[in-house]
Amino acid sequence: MLSGIWDMINKLIQVIAQEAKVFEEFLQLLDRQKEALVANDTKCLTDVTELQQRKLLDSQALNRRREEIIAEIKVTNAIEGDVSVSRLLEYADEDQSQRLVHLKEAIRELDDRITETRNTNIMLLNRSREFISRTMTTLSQINSPDKSYNHTGAIPQESAALMVDRRV
Repeated sequence: MLSGIWDMINKLIQVIAQEAKVFEEFLQLLDRQKEALVANDTKCLTDVTELQQRKLLDSQALNRRREEIIAEIKVTNAIEGDVSVSRLLEYADEDQSQRLVHLKEAIRELDDRITETRNTNIMLLNRSREFISRTMTTLSQINSPDKSYNHTGAIPQESAALMVDRRV
């Protein structure tokens, strides 16, 4: 029985290792995205976004495979309840246990770094949108220069509309 579960755990370790590699590659893409956002490189942003979508599809496929292996381990070995990495440590040999713990920590760290980088990129995108909005407002007021005060001391409320084709 143990050699059967050990083989399944080895398969699971391989899939989790592949997932960790995909997460690392996704993190690298997020770093490239950040650089492209700072450089305002729309071509690079488009390319990176396509690569990110592929990595997400890869991650989803690996996630499904991992869930299949866990279900197989659970059914084959009559394990009750949830099967987590911590729970699998009970059935794994020493080498497998070390690899599982290492992969669990690596994925947790990668997840934290991905979240941090994503949040930075979101902030950069929001700043870019704010800049675009201010620029559009400034452009819309070109034909209607703002006067600090009119003759009664009130700030004028007039503004001119400017239409811009934002399609690229």
